[in-house]
Amino acid sequence: MPLLTEDHVILNATSLNKKALITDLAQTIKSIDTDLIIEVVMAREQLGSTGIGHGVAIPHGRIPDLVHPIVAVARHPEGVDFEAIDGEPVHIVVLLLVPDDDNRQHLELLAHLARLLQKQAFRDNVMQAQSAASLVALFPEMTATS
Repeated sequence: MPLLTEDHVILNATSLNKKALITDLAQTIKSIDTDLIIEVVMAREQLGSTGIGHGVAIPHGRIPDLVHPIVAVARHPEGVDFEAIDGEPVHIVVLLLVPDDDNRQHLELLAHLARLLQKQAFRDNVMQAQSAASLVALFPEMTATS
């Protein structure tokens, strides 16, 4: 099961704030109740912003009864205030949802995404992707079927 599919990509988000953007991403994931995703992810955001700097945020949360991790990506050309650690607007948001009982995989995926997104060239590729398919192709380890 791929973690990231074209259905979970928003190429040109227009959300005006963090919660609206998280809501838009949650709505791309049809297999989980949108309200549950928003509740879990916003509760995590209350602990501290997941805006990691360089125009990137990786909001994440644990979902009860989830069978495998799910990733959704939004690109926001204008940038949105995510209360990022560097105070800069966020242009790339990668939503990570993981099973409630899987600490190791959660941390590994989070670390992997953070490493990828720290690279300027990778962020440039994400921002320049012409389609959802080309954006998904930038995350090959997220799309391999397991």
